[in-house]
Amino acid sequence: MAALDPFVPSTSKPWNAQKVQHLYQRIGFGASLSEVQAGLTKTPSQLVDQLVNAIIADPIPAKPFWAEYTAEDYQTDPDSQYQHSISLRRDWIKDMINGKPKAKLALFWSNHFVTSQNVYGCNRYLWDYYELLNKNCIGNFRTFTKEISKNSAMLVYLNGNQNIADEPNENYARELLELFTLGEGNGYTQFDVPEVARALTGWRVSQYECLNPYFDIDYFDNKPKTIFGKTANYTFDTLHDLIFTEKADLIAKYICTKLYKFFLYQTPNETVVNGLADILKGTNFELAPVLRKLFKSEHFFEQRFINAAIKSPLSQITSTARYLGFTNSSVIQEDYINYYFYMAYELGQALLDPPNVAGWPGYHAWINESTLAARWNFSGSVIYTLSDEAFNEQYRNLAIALSTSTTDPLLITQGIAKHFLNSDLRPEHIDVAVQYFKAGIPQNYFDDGSWNIYWNEAPYQIRNLLFYLTRLPEFQLT
Repeated sequence: MAALDPFVPSTSKPWNAQKVQHLYQRIGFGASLSEVQAGLTKTPSQLVDQLVNAIIADPIPAKPFWAEYTAEDYQTDPDSQYQHSISLRRDWIKDMINGKPKAKLALFWSNHFVTSQNVYGCNRYLWDYYELLNKNCIGNFRTFTKEISKNSAMLVYLNGNQNIADEPNENYARELLELFTLGEGNGYTQFDVPEVARALTGWRVSQYECLNPYFDIDYFDNKPKTIFGKTANYTFDTLHDLIFTEKADLIAKYICTKLYKFFLYQTPNETVVNGLADILKGTNFELAPVLRKLFKSEHFFEQRFINAAIKSPLSQITSTARYLGFTNSSVIQEDYINYYFYMAYELGQALLDPPNVAGWPGYHAWINESTLAARWNFSGSVIYTLSDEAFNEQYRNLAIALSTSTTDPLLITQGIAKHFLNSDLRPEHIDVAVQYFKAGIPQNYFDDGSWNIYWNEAPYQIRNLLFYLTRLPEFQLT
């Protein structure tokens, strides 16, 4: 359990920019240089508290004007239905780029409590689901599970809407146990599944009219059910109470394993997971204490976990803009965001439309012979789309801030690379990286000292270097 003790910097394990960036990468989508510099003025514990407190205090996104539209409201303008749906996704990507505290956690839970708008269609249900993710992403997991079980998007996606007395539909009941709380084949039997389905009967939603969910007692199976070997006339509420009472240990370990794999490393440390599970269970399934403990721990800041996770497409796209510091600016104008959304889709991460109920598998699944080439191309295109004259001084100022020199191409290259890769360039890459930075400018300009970072060509040189860095293996890691 010593691994969960707070990280205390020392001479051999310093609190440095790499560790600050590691925290920002895992809790969000990376940090700008100013955020890294501010983080270094705090202790690790203080910075974690600041970031977790910001998630807790972060308000739910403002409800759009179309949030309660019914199918009838779209009859006169059906094209707007698609535009409203895409606008929510665009806003979420903007939040990721701008470092909105809840953006990463909401993404995690969208890949746990999976739904797909391609199935339920209705924008009102899309908003209800997105609002629920933001409302509960760092709240109480027990409450979160109960609310998602009667969420309009989920009722349609996993056929809860078709789960009625005398004709129970087992789809949601199975995933509630298998994917959402216990894990496949863990602590339940196949006999439990239809009995759980019977307890969940009665919740209805008028999908094609796009109306709010409701409970209809006439569709509820009002007879005894036997679940986990216990018999009673379980209802929606008492079923959830039973699951979290009887299977608390299993739920806590399963959820903490998923949190560990998403926020730290693909292969869980069982001792650490067990320690986190004790916290989750001991706080009646409050998520914030678990995340504080993990992010503050000695274990979290071990060197072997830094740059040891593969970036998701959304992480790769949004982190580039964050490293550049291009937030709250023209980088989040609609044309750019539309392109980023398209890129994520092409790379296999269609926001709010995972491939199936198990979600995106992540990790090695993000990269194969097809997607790697596409990731290179898209990363380079992000750099070159951010090439307007308005960005030039931001590129230049970033390079100045990251280097101890304004005239030495090697030092400038190393400073930029370390910021974007969160590690030093490997020796075999340094000479090539410097040549990319020089960008064809004759060597004599560097030899006689006439070149400096204030040249008009410097922003182009920086972009040329970044184009090379995005093709290094290290850039695919976070």
